[in-house]
Amino acid sequence: MVRVRTARPRSRPTSSSRVPLRTCIGCRTTLPAVELVRVARAADGSLKPGRTLPGRGAWLCPGSPACLDTAARKGGFDRAFKTRIDRSAIDALRLLIEGGETESGTDFVPGTPPARD
Repeated sequence: MVRVRTARPRSRPTSSSRVPLRTCIGCRTTLPAVELVRVARAADGSLKPGRTLPGRGAWLCPGSPACLDTAARKGGFDRAFKTRIDRSAIDALRLLIEGGETESGTDFVPGTPPARD
């Protein structure tokens, strides 16, 4: 007797319907990556917001100083970057975000896809 295998329908969504999800390091809310601000750590230890910056990234809710404060207080930046982050770097980041510089013109290269973490 010969068994014939039938193909099972796939339950996974197609690649076009997938949306990358990221978690805010402050409030721990999971949202699509396009709704969060990516922060990268530069080689000199400073923190800069920008989607296309190289290296590890941490994600924050946009326009939420509470998430930034919670992440700084509970060590979210230290965990995300796997190293000790100076308080001065977090304060400088706060000034950049409050000033509305979440996407710096010099850091973004048109046509470059966002960095994937």
